[in-house]
Amino acid sequence: MPLMISAPTLFRLGAAVIAIGCAVSQATADTQATADTQAATDTQAATDTQANLKADLQTFATTIKPVLQTFCVDCHSGKTPKANIALDTIDPDLIDGKDFDHWEDIREAFNTGEMPPEDQPQPSAEQRQAMARWLDSEFKKVALQASSKPRGRVRRLTRYELQYALEDLLHTSVAKQIEALPEEGASTKTGLKNSSHLLMISSPHLEAYLNTVMSIIADLKEVTAYEPERVRADLANLDVNPAPVFVDAGKRQKPPLAKVERTENGDITIKAGGYLDLSIPAISQYRFDINLAARSDANCNAVIAIGFQRSDVDPRQVVQTLGRISIPASENIQAHTLVASPEQLPAEMTRAIDRPFFIRITNASRQPLQLDSLEYIGNNNRELTGLLFPEGDAKDQPLAQQQINRFIEQAFRRPASKREQAKYQSIHQRYLADQSPGDALLSTYQAILTSPAFLYLGMPGNSNEAIEINYQLAERLAFFLWCSVPDAELLELAGTEQLTDPKILEQQVKRLLADEKSRRFTRQFTDQWLQTSLLFNVAVDRTYYPRYRATLKPLMHQETIESVDDVFRSGASALDFLDADHVFVNQTLANFYQIKGVRGDHFRKVAVQSNHHRGGLLTQGTFLVGNSDGMNSHAILRGVWLSSLILNDPPPDPPANVPPLDESIPGFESMTLNQKLFAHRNNAACKSCHQRIDPWGIPFENYDASGAWREKVLMITKANQKGKAKRKPTFEKNYLPIDRKSTLPDGNSVDGIDTLKAYLVNERQADFARGLTERVLAYALSRDLNYADDQLVTELTARFTKSDYSVPTLIHEIVRRPQFSQGL
Repeated sequence: MPLMISAPTLFRLGAAVIAIGCAVSQATADTQATADTQAATDTQAATDTQANLKADLQTFATTIKPVLQTFCVDCHSGKTPKANIALDTIDPDLIDGKDFDHWEDIREAFNTGEMPPEDQPQPSAEQRQAMARWLDSEFKKVALQASSKPRGRVRRLTRYELQYALEDLLHTSVAKQIEALPEEGASTKTGLKNSSHLLMISSPHLEAYLNTVMSIIADLKEVTAYEPERVRADLANLDVNPAPVFVDAGKRQKPPLAKVERTENGDITIKAGGYLDLSIPAISQYRFDINLAARSDANCNAVIAIGFQRSDVDPRQVVQTLGRISIPASENIQAHTLVASPEQLPAEMTRAIDRPFFIRITNASRQPLQLDSLEYIGNNNRELTGLLFPEGDAKDQPLAQQQINRFIEQAFRRPASKREQAKYQSIHQRYLADQSPGDALLSTYQAILTSPAFLYLGMPGNSNEAIEINYQLAERLAFFLWCSVPDAELLELAGTEQLTDPKILEQQVKRLLADEKSRRFTRQFTDQWLQTSLLFNVAVDRTYYPRYRATLKPLMHQETIESVDDVFRSGASALDFLDADHVFVNQTLANFYQIKGVRGDHFRKVAVQSNHHRGGLLTQGTFLVGNSDGMNSHAILRGVWLSSLILNDPPPDPPANVPPLDESIPGFESMTLNQKLFAHRNNAACKSCHQRIDPWGIPFENYDASGAWREKVLMITKANQKGKAKRKPTFEKNYLPIDRKSTLPDGNSVDGIDTLKAYLVNERQADFARGLTERVLAYALSRDLNYADDQLVTELTARFTKSDYSVPTLIHEIVRRPQFSQGL
């Protein structure tokens, strides 16, 4: 099995953590032996099936090849064939040949009538039928062959799965440390990062992971040894007034700050004009208890900002906003509590212990605000200690062993075997020789977390087949919907062989989806399916789009996450992705979209009207900006995105050395979009692909490169771009009319985004539903789909459609199928 780590490799890299090497190498040897036995069985079964499957090369030679020679080879041959498909040299063996992917494209082109082009001679009906019969027969053989092969059995955890699993096991944030691990690639077929064929492990990757775990455990040893300080700041006589103290480069007024002085009785008095300089370690949470009141008729918003004091940074600068507290107008002092998680803190604070940082309290609403007291408590290390260490005497060996066994069950997703219990007990004893009881336990956790039983999914671990099936189902379910390890309830149901009960399985799917951890799944799936990273790769030129700010990017991204999360977890119709009567925005993004009446930083569902020109995925800034070049809207990129990810119909890869739009054409800069694309399609090398791409991108022309709605197109000429070299660039603003009318590949005409969305909802919902079904299924199974899955995809799509496109229903249907429950 190529996915398995060899014992010598783990032993060699594990030498850095001394006692881990022998334990890991033995575990690897055991699992390697089991995996090899399973692989041998699977290989024999596949060999027996393949012996009965042979390509029908005779029919190809006598019937199919003459058709291709007559109608196709003129364009699809030579060194630069159209669509990169050379039919004069194509391998006719779909079962064992090298050109199967090309045959998929050929089959689709013949079935849809796309090829040969309508202006070329056409095969007779008999010839098309003969081609269809041969292709159907060969593809059925391919499906039979694929169904006999072992699929998606064992894979390593992805980087994001490692992060979430470690955080759930160790009860602390590891987001910063996990960045040291290399990012996964994505499947070229699905764009997903959890496909098993991609998730092999190399020596450098393993070494990086070992170093990461060592760093995390080292930080935990410092944190759990820290005794938190409780500090009270006496603020009873301090007002935060709206008068400015200084003005920054952007001419924005800043409210006054406060300086602290400790009195003899230990209280801290904050005076205006300074900052609060306190030393707090990087523990898992900080709690701020604040007593304050708004002395006005209007409500106030208090803002707490925290960050490190550095010599190169003015302490009045806001490094990170910790939170906002809404304070109702009142003469009475009111208590408020604010909890900060590690994700909210500056990066430096999660990497260092006992480094000074400053706190700033401001009055965001500029209303008078009385602050009576501030108390911060770094208290979560005691909670963390209770989660990681056994209650009672830390030196009590039976208690420590019980804790180790519980940790193994959580990390390995199954109970520890007697041999594993003895092994890690021995490791623990060795660490006790020169470490404190707490540190020895953490070092033992480190050994557990470097075992293949933690690093890999699908590892065998129980001789009882029924229990093994239940535990592996718990594992698959948790990593599918939580991207992490199963919780105690899932493990208990697996241990009692109840999880395979259909009713209980359905209840657990509902429970997991309702849990906040499922937002991990929706976020990861969204980013991979919709390629949201494109948004962060585009620099919008503010010379031409001054309303745009780079701070809009994370807000646009969050809009997309919230939209998908709503459909995936609430059961709203997935057709909302194509068009919806609402958006998810906060005040800043709503202002950019010119949607009035939204107040506050939090995202919420907001109804939209037709004049807002928003609703659904297609009109979100994530994709409008991500599929532009930062200066111009990009109909080609937007068309590829829509056809590939929404309609599941990706165009072929462009040929090598494809020419760009020819800007030397007279009058090019004053041409409308359709005129430019028409000129490009006149190039014979470009026509066939762009006939499938351009029509999908043209209806987006009302949205500029910043994602804003427009009624006319700003001409961006070479002369404009030369003007950008000036400090304050100016250029003559000339405009072109919006050119948004398009004839789609199937002959339907649309005029702009509204008619395109209506067309998609009414005419292409079946294609969208099947495409989304395939993506969710591939993510759930952690592998690319093949022709053996076609019938399953058809059945799931039918159920999905019948449920009014409910994604929770689709998920329920997937997890109860043997392909998921048995890891097929």
